[in-house]
Parts: sequence; C-alpha cells; structure tokens
Amino acid sequence: MRGDSARAFWVLVGIRVAFWVGAALTLLWQPLAPEKLARDLTLPVFQAYDSHTDLLFNTFTQWDAGWYLNVAEHGYGGEQSAAFFPLYPLTVRAVAVVTRSPVVAGVLVSLVAGGVAAVVLARLARPLLGDQGARDTVLYLALYPVAFVFTAVYSDGLFLALALGSFLAAVRGRSLAAGVLGALAVGTRLIGLALIPPLALLLWRRGDLRRSLARLAPLVLIPLPIVLFAWHLERAIGDWRAFYRAQSAYWLRQMPTLGPVGGLWDALAQAWHGSLQVLLHLRRGVDITHADEIGSRNALHFVLLLAVLALTWVAWRRLGPAYGLYSLAYVSVVLASPVSYFPLVSLPRFVIGDFPLFLALASLTDGRPRARELVLVSFAAVGAVASVGFARHAWVA
Repeated sequence: MRGDSARAFWVLVGIRVAFWVGAALTLLWQPLAPEKLARDLTLPVFQAYDSHTDLLFNTFTQWDAGWYLNVAEHGYGGEQSAAFFPLYPLTVRAVAVVTRSPVVAGVLVSLVAGGVAAVVLARLARPLLGDQGARDTVLYLALYPVAFVFTAVYSDGLFLALALGSFLAAVRGRSLAAGVLGALAVGTRLIGLALIPPLALLLWRRGDLRRSLARLAPLVLIPLPIVLFAWHLERAIGDWRAFYRAQSAYWLRQMPTLGPVGGLWDALAQAWHGSLQVLLHLRRGVDITHADEIGSRNALHFVLLLAVLALTWVAWRRLGPAYGLYSLAYVSVVLASPVSYFPLVSLPRFVIGDFPLFLALASLTDGRPRARELVLVSFAAVGAVASVGFARHAWVA
C-alpha cells in the first residue's frame, strides 16, 4: 500500500477505533441495564472471547446488528430477516471461521472495509480536489457523526467500499470491474442500484456507439444479485419476494404513488407538523412525549435532507454530472421508500453511502480554514454524543 493510501486507511481506522474505545469505556463506567436490552427482542447477547472482549466488541452491537449476526450464523429463517441483503453476513460468516466469533468478525469486516473505502475515496478526490482536499474528504468521512457504523456489525462500510470501487473503476474506464463491483454493492444493499445511471454516464463515449455499448454491457451484472437473492429466498423460505415484503410488513416502508416526489412531500409535511408540535408543547410547558420526540426527529432529519440536496447540487456543479447523478439517484431511492410517521428514518446513516457529499463538502471548505475547523469540530462533538448514545441502545441510525 502506497504512502497516501496507507495514510487514508489508518486515518479512518485510527479515528473510528478511538471513538469505539471511548464509547466502550462509558459502558464500563456504567453498564447497560438488562431491561434496556430486553426492549429489543432481536438483540441476543453475542460472544467474543471473554468478558472484556465481549464488552468491547458488543459496544455497537445494537439494533440491526442483531439481524446481521443472526443471518450470518443461521441463514434466512423467516421473512423479516430477508430485509438484509446477503453479501455482508456471508462475509462475516467466512471471516468468523478464522476469528471463531461472528461478532468479532462483523466488527473487523466493517472496520477494514471502512479503511478500504477511505483509500478509494482519497483516490477519487485527489484529481478533483488536490492532496489537501483528499485528506479533508477522508477526515469528514471518518468524523461523520454516524460513522460509528464502521465499528459496528452493519453493512455500510462494505457497501461504501464496493460502491466507491465501482465508481473509481468506471472513472478509469474499466467497465468489467465497475460492473462486478457494482453487482457486489447491490448484493450488500439494494440501494446500490443507484450506481447504474452514473456508471452508464461515465462509460458512454459519444460518437462511438459500438464501443460504448460494449463498455456498458458489464452493467447488466449489477441487478443480478437481486435475482440470485430472490431465488435463494424461494428455496429457503418459499417466498422470492420476501426481501420486498419485509420492508413494508416489518419496517413499514411504502412506495408513494409519486415515488421520490411523494416521499419528499411526506418528509416536508411531517417536518412541519413535528416542528409545530414541539414548539407548542414547549410554549405550554408540558412534558415532552414520544410523539414530540418523533416530531423533533422529523424536523431535524428534514434539515439534514436539505443539506444533502444542497451538497448534491454542489457535487453536480463542481465535481461533474456523474457525481451529482449518483447522489440524486441515491437520495431518490431513499425518498421512494418512506415510513408514514417518519419518512426519513435512518437518513443520517444512509448519508454514509452517498460519497459525493463528502467530496462536495471538502470542495466548499477548501481555502476556508474556519469553515473547515467548524465542520471538523462539529462532526467530532456530535459524533461523540451519537456514539455513546448508540452504545447505550438509543436509536441514532
């Protein structure tokens, strides 16, 4: 690994390990109450090697981590588990042969994948933003408040590494590698389908139809994992559409009639009502309820969405149409599957896979040291709170 690549890898890994250990120490100081764990029936106690390693590796084994580990250990035993695409749990299962612990394997896969993603992101950033811009892009990713998923049993790190690899291959004109890596990204998360439009744009060559079609041909591989997964689910649980049904039946995601436009409208409406509800309760001095909590989340998530859309525009203008098109396709997929009472649920975590946003942010702070410092300090401060909250089973992402 060359010097610049090694630096990007270890910057992300070092920062995330520091946050991970810090969050683990808070659990050592005040352990998580058993009744808090009992609220989530999908969260069994996973074993590392002893009490100390159990504490460390289970720091972020919260929420969806339980599903990934159950799939890694037992496969798909029902419709609900089918919401989680197979490549990440398969990788965890393979690494667990060596580590002798799925939870250890899951954390290591996420951390190494995050480091690889930082390397590829820096390689994409350097021709666009220069050395300093590339370093800042990696720093923003590493300090992003929800980047604790790089040390959790979550698929985001693996997805990001594969999506970035696919995009970089297309930038360099390597269509077969772009198609294969794009297919692996879809095998990790369905949202990888957002890669198809920008990859097609990058690989198309004007004035040479035959060559362009040949370069685009490997992109037909990208949806293939969906077909293979559906085939496996039909054999395993007798329902090839289980991955789709699970999202609506268990995670309450529904596609609006107007698709992403309907999702955007739902997000705006819920953010408006949530803001009014919280302000009204605060003005009256009454106790904050769970409904107020959801209302405030809707408002804050909508603010984040506005930032995402603004950075998408910056990516399009400053980095090129392919980067903007990926971000637009990515956020469109997110908006096309809202939850009725919380349309933008999990948006802070989804942002991690939208890598042009970090490039766009680095381009905005280039030559603006105060803005750069404000972003870094804000990300680090909010990230510390988010890490501790997530470790204590608060829903953060």
